Amino acid sequence: HYFIQSNLRIRMVKEKAKGEKDILAGNVATLNFYKNMITVTLILYAVVRWSLGFSWLHILLALPCALGVSIMYRWMWSAGQPSYSASGGLVSGGTDLNLEGGVTDYFKDIIIVTCVVMVLSLISDYFWYCWLVIPIFALVKLWTSVISPWIFAPAPEMPEGPAQPEGPRKGMRQTKQKKQGNSGNSMNNNMSAFNLR
Repeated sequence: HYFIQSNLRIRMVKEKAKGEKDILAGNVATLNFYKNMITVTLILYAVVRWSLGFSWLHILLALPCALGVSIMYRWMWSAGQPSYSASGGLVSGGTDLNLEGGVTDYFKDIIIVTCVVMVLSLISDYFWYCWLVIPIFALVKLWTSVISPWIFAPAPEMPEGPAQPEGPRKGMRQTKQKKQGNSGNSMNNNMSAFNLR
């Protein structure tokens, strides 16, 4: 247990120590890798399908895949764009695309699964069913992260007795007593003035 905590602390320190130049270099390498993966997959799929023949089913399955990975790559590219100062110095390396647990992690996984499914579908059309792992994973993640904790969360404990906490009630009671005391004093003063006559 201690070993895991110390590794977590070390990793957090390393992430904080990561400079903007390191983030920029990591982003460039990541974007190049995924651009090459997408390009090779789409070209391979088009060439092999063209030579083997294709049907409308192949087109209807390949177009959403190509469009999806292109949109995800474009989003990663725009998030990872660096910003420079007027003098040309690096201000920000962009969003760290290699940060674990971020949205880009899911995008990278979807790109990899889609590319693998497209290549495997060249062997058999039944490999398109493997693409269902993406919505299944999304549903499991949605269930475990959002829906289940919301549904099965313990009910908040209601305080017994009055709905208001004691502090404000006590303050209201004191204010009420002061008002009654002031009105009682003025009433007593009026009574004493009345008795004097």
